[in-house]
Amino acid sequence: MTAHQLSRLHYAYARHALVTALRLVRVQPGARVLIPEFICRDVLASLRSVGAEPLFYEIDDALQPRLSNALQQSLNFLPQPPAAIIAVNYFGFPAALERVRQLLPGRQVPIIEDNAHGWLSADSDGTPLGSRTHVCITSVRKTIRIPDGAFVEWRDDGTLDTRALHSPLEARSESLPVSFRVRRAMARLDTRSPVAIMSTARSAIRLLRRVGGKPPLSDTAAEEWELPVNRNPHRESLNIMEQVDKSDEIARRRTLFRRCEELAEKFGVQRPFPTLPKHDSQQGFPYFSSDTESLSEFTKAVRRHRIGEDIAWPALPSSTSLSEHSRLRTLHLVNFLV
Repeated sequence: MTAHQLSRLHYAYARHALVTALRLVRVQPGARVLIPEFICRDVLASLRSVGAEPLFYEIDDALQPRLSNALQQSLNFLPQPPAAIIAVNYFGFPAALERVRQLLPGRQVPIIEDNAHGWLSADSDGTPLGSRTHVCITSVRKTIRIPDGAFVEWRDDGTLDTRALHSPLEARSESLPVSFRVRRAMARLDTRSPVAIMSTARSAIRLLRRVGGKPPLSDTAAEEWELPVNRNPHRESLNIMEQVDKSDEIARRRTLFRRCEELAEKFGVQRPFPTLPKHDSQQGFPYFSSDTESLSEFTKAVRRHRIGEDIAWPALPSSTSLSEHSRLRTLHLVNFLV
């Protein structure tokens, strides 16, 4: 791939960035877009905003694309080939783009690199994730604590529809929500307190939600259909992104990942990625939550060492083809967000 300079537009959320990405690669109303069956349901809101429909492809337990007979049969019934493929760098581990291309052999279908989890990560050659295809999206708010923050990047090779582009969005400057300011203050205190403030607070909030008859985590089904109201990024987000010491942030995440690796080895916890590649910088530590009797000891150790928050991921689309018995449905993440 040629090393032309990437251009960038900032948004509040990666879902807005994906809308622009889809338009750049000329996805039209009624078109099909290949997306992984293991995907956050809010991706579908971006597709629907341009009138596209998802066509799911399989993901194996190593979170890489898998060519299947079911997909080939579905493709045979389409009057036109899919307009684009979305390839996901799960948790900052690079998607195998050659395997993505094999989903549609012989066809030059544009690939959108979904790097929502991979800010500052790179592949085995040291190529930054989110720069390996002509159109990419990245979410920064998934890895550092900012009010919002995402962007689309593109490398124009003459095939992109540049009419989809617009002037940089004016940054919002309204006061930050009290809830965000409280979480940020608690996170700062947590690093110096003898008590695990963030973990204790999260447990208390989830208990209160259960008592009130609500799920422990906020679960908004409308995310599958509606884009967030705010499209413009907040000025505070842009400022923090500029000020981050990228080398320190990469080192922080890699250190936390290695600590999780040691605990996983100790307690026999299975994970989709057995080792930490040389250039990777992960959003967190993914693991399968159904494979060990010592799982509770692992999660307790993670909390005790304040490595990160343990979360289930993701909220899947209602229409996903992922089997109810898939091991991927047991995937959890020790999130390194601080």
